[in-house]
Parts: sequence; C-alpha cells; structure tokens
Amino acid sequence: MHKNILVDLNVILDVLLERRGYQSSQAVLESSLYKIFISAHIVTTFAYLLENAKVPREEIKRNIDWLLNTFIVVATTDEILGKALKSDIADFEDAVIEQAALNCEAEAIITRNVKDFAKSTIHAVTPEAFLA
Repeated sequence: MHKNILVDLNVILDVLLERRGYQSSQAVLESSLYKIFISAHIVTTFAYLLENAKVPREEIKRNIDWLLNTFIVVATTDEILGKALKSDIADFEDAVIEQAALNCEAEAIITRNVKDFAKSTIHAVTPEAFLA
C-alpha cells in the first residue's frame, strides 16, 4: 500500500526552476512509492508567482494542468483554515500546509523550510533527508 506525503511549493519550484539541489526534489516528485499530495492553496500561489514573473497565460495554464494531473490536491476547506488558526505554527500558510497534511494522513511534509514546521504535529523533512 502506498504511503502519503505532502509536498510544499518550494520543492516543486526547485524542479521547475532547476535550483541548486533540484535533483533530490525531482526524485521525490517522481517517486512511485508514495501518493503525493499538495494543498489547494499552493495551486493559486503558484499561478500568482508565474503571473508576477510575466509568464505567458498559456504556459501558466499548462503548468497548472501539470500540477492538477501530477498531484492529489487537498481542498482548502473552512475546517482546515479554522484548525490552522489554532495551530502552534506561527506562519498561517505553513499551518494550512500542516492541516492539509493531517487531512490526507501524510506521514511527512517535504519542504525546504523545515524550521518553519518545528511545531508541526507532522514530521517535516527536506527532500534529501526524506530520500535517505
């Protein structure tokens, strides 16, 4: 049976922008051993970043389509948002990611910002640590 993980947007951006160390992020995203989830708000944030970077609309749509066809999207519901408000995690967006991970029963949050999840009830690890 596949295990669940939730990936943060920074891991996806590693691959798309070929940032230093992107190979580890790519290996996580290409893994067939896990069901890979993202929070729904990541899709809109991703589109916003592409729009600000002046990426052509058709390319933005292709990239969003890729997200929707590559990952399982966890809905950002009022319940998730309410629980995020009560989270010990200071950054609201990170608290939403934690709640989305809990919602999909993820065993880990894969992120470049592990320190931001120090108070998370779900273990957060870098792509490299996850693959080790």
